[in-house]
Amino acid sequence: MLDITLRSLSLLVYLFLISYFFSNWSTAIKNHREFYNVIWIVIIISAMVTIILSNAYIPNIYLPYLNLLLSFILTYTIAMLHSVPYLDSAVWTMTLISINLICEVLSLHFTKIILNAELTSYGSPTFFITSITITTLIGVAWIVILKFSIVKEAKSELSTNLSFIVILLPIPILSIIILFGLLIGNNNDKISEITITISVIFLNICVIFLYKITIEYQKNQYNLTLRKKNIEVEYRILNEIKRNRTNVLKLKHDLKNQYLTILGLIENEEVNEAIDYIKSSFDILEPPTKTYAADGVLNYLLNEKLAEARKNQINVDHQIFVSKNIKINNDVLTIVIGNIIDNAIQASKRIKPIDRYVNIIIKQVNNDLFIEVSNNYNSEEIFTRKHRKNKGLGMKNIDDLLQQLGGIQRHWTKERRYFVTIVIFNVYKGNKCGDN
Repeated sequence: MLDITLRSLSLLVYLFLISYFFSNWSTAIKNHREFYNVIWIVIIISAMVTIILSNAYIPNIYLPYLNLLLSFILTYTIAMLHSVPYLDSAVWTMTLISINLICEVLSLHFTKIILNAELTSYGSPTFFITSITITTLIGVAWIVILKFSIVKEAKSELSTNLSFIVILLPIPILSIIILFGLLIGNNNDKISEITITISVIFLNICVIFLYKITIEYQKNQYNLTLRKKNIEVEYRILNEIKRNRTNVLKLKHDLKNQYLTILGLIENEEVNEAIDYIKSSFDILEPPTKTYAADGVLNYLLNEKLAEARKNQINVDHQIFVSKNIKINNDVLTIVIGNIIDNAIQASKRIKPIDRYVNIIIKQVNNDLFIEVSNNYNSEEIFTRKHRKNKGLGMKNIDDLLQQLGGIQRHWTKERRYFVTIVIFNVYKGNKCGDN
């Protein structure tokens, strides 16, 4: 009974430490607290049941292997629960388990020194309690140090690439194998154990710092890309302003001639002709853009994309409104919306003009922003890697940006239509309100 209790307490502490470590990665848990509380309860109950059943039905010789497997599953599950990218979850799962084994090896050495292993049996309650206590204290210290020195500002919009993962992963995996062998073995060579443990600690520290350096580099590249896209949009706006100024000067000159024409018609008592002429001139005064968003850059982008769709003979239905009370980064939101509409336009351009149709919905639902873009598409592209990767169906870049905004997305097909639905949570200032 004592064994089950101690294992359960140790596992609970480990779960909460891992959750605390990954807590910076996602805002989704804060927005859906009740749902994640249920998931947490399920995880804890499942872990407890596994411990009880394993203790009752599995021989002691196999328990360390089961504990290791359980640690893998729980660590990776919690990482995914906090929206840590898949590859990063794999790296941190291996690294954290390696760190946990380091804590156990160090704890074993310290416990032997404190209790004098020759006088105290390894299976005694005193040895067991002391060892678990020391392991927990060392683990807490490790996690706190990592949390505030390495991943303090970690965000899930940044992810390592596969080639970097292939380089990093072998070190924590090898560390796990070596440390696990030390723990279940009966090697009495203290010098070799200490040497191996120190080497493993050093290698894992190197892995952690390499990860930190890589993420910082990717963060800088990400910010540069974001600024570049923002500058491109602002440059287009500047050119539009220049064109508008030229048009105003031209309009001023044309109006003078029009007034002279109208004056001549009136002087000749050709009133009906003057009225028709005035009506025909109203088109000149029609505003060049419509207002969909309070932010100038986003509003300009929406007008440009809709104009591009019309230019490519794409029928567009839209319900668009983004209020000025939005509290998220408009630059990132502009890029997300722009990419989604671009995908729809590109997919539409690859089908016959008669079938080109895009529907855009951007509206507020309570405090959340709802975005849905759907378009007709060529169903063969679902099986065509070339187009799926870069044109219309490639969503990886949007996924990365949405993580920064605290949003989720779903994309699916129905008959010959492709749908992208995005919900960005808690984006409006003030109290909740009804649907717009």
